[in-house]
Amino acid sequence: MNRIRKNNIDNGEINDKKHSHLTLKRIKIILISILILIILLAINTGISVSRWQNLARDMISNTPSQVLDTDGNLIAELGTNKNTKNVSLSDIPDNLKNAYISIEDQRFYKHPGVDFPRTTAAIFSYIKNLGSSSFGGSSITQQLVKNLTGDNSSKVTRKVNEWIKALAIEGVLEKDEILESYLNIIYVGPNIYGVGLGAEYYFNKDIENLSLAECAFLAGINNSPNSYNPFGEKDNSEKIVKRTKTVLAKMYELKYISEEEYNKAIKETDNGLKLKNGKIESSDNKGIYSYHTDALIAEIIEDISRKKNISTDFATNYIHMAGLKIYSTQNTKIQNEIEKELSKKTYTLKSKSDNSVTAQAAMVIIDHSTGQVVRLCWWFGRKRNFKRI
Repeated sequence: MNRIRKNNIDNGEINDKKHSHLTLKRIKIILISILILIILLAINTGISVSRWQNLARDMISNTPSQVLDTDGNLIAELGTNKNTKNVSLSDIPDNLKNAYISIEDQRFYKHPGVDFPRTTAAIFSYIKNLGSSSFGGSSITQQLVKNLTGDNSSKVTRKVNEWIKALAIEGVLEKDEILESYLNIIYVGPNIYGVGLGAEYYFNKDIENLSLAECAFLAGINNSPNSYNPFGEKDNSEKIVKRTKTVLAKMYELKYISEEEYNKAIKETDNGLKLKNGKIESSDNKGIYSYHTDALIAEIIEDISRKKNISTDFATNYIHMAGLKIYSTQNTKIQNEIEKELSKKTYTLKSKSDNSVTAQAAMVIIDHSTGQVVRLCWWFGRKRNFKRI
């Protein structure tokens, strides 16, 4: 009986060893496959490394592009539909920078754009949990790449391309440039981007006046800002306290703050952060342009996408963030003449059904010598209150 039991135990150990061996073998095969995929994509990536570096360098300024008419007058700004406020890295408190680094990418200043130990651990976790991971492996540089390109797909090729781009961007930008751009671009609340405006929205104060606990809060909500929003219908106070303490604990563990600073911030968090909803100017009416400008923007996005071999989302982000000067064929003087003409009673018609006064008119003017559309206009109105579209 004992011999049979011993044989069963021995067989069990052998089976466990075989299972472990097979698991390690599968993991090695997957890692080798990923490595081969990286090499292949690096050789035949959709966008050349040098072209990507140039695009990224233009976009980190996070500056709206301007559309000008034939006389150089500003007629539209692209990218102002998002609420943003750029701040220089020197104006951002060390506690806030360290809070983001602690919770998002603790080896930020040491890795080349991809934190390979963390990425490998995330892959192992993904395999172990059959397609899900308990944590992400994206570095701050990778997150910046994702925000610039607008690529949120879940394809493996997207992730590999993200690694390649992250390594490439670190070849032309300093770590501080990457961190500054990242902190100015990230989503922090309802149509609010960047920590500068985040400080105003959540605490109604300038960013340099944030306390340590407030910095920990702002960094902590980065994984899901809407889930932690304190100004919504749902009470998120318990989640906010827990998440803020998690960030503070990580900062203390990495020796960014002293024990005294840690205890003081914990006390402030327990007593309740002084959250105060700062009024942010609405951007609802921004990003609404004339038909002429809309057509121009659509053509530019398509042209950039085709010539630079990038997606339309990427091209859209590019013209919204690269601070371009876009010269339109629109002639504002002629536009004013059109508006003057279309306001005449000649274009006012009375409705046969309810006797209300309505009007509708359209006009396109083309320069015959160049073929350029000088103005595209459609007016409609009720009781002669005309609107330009």
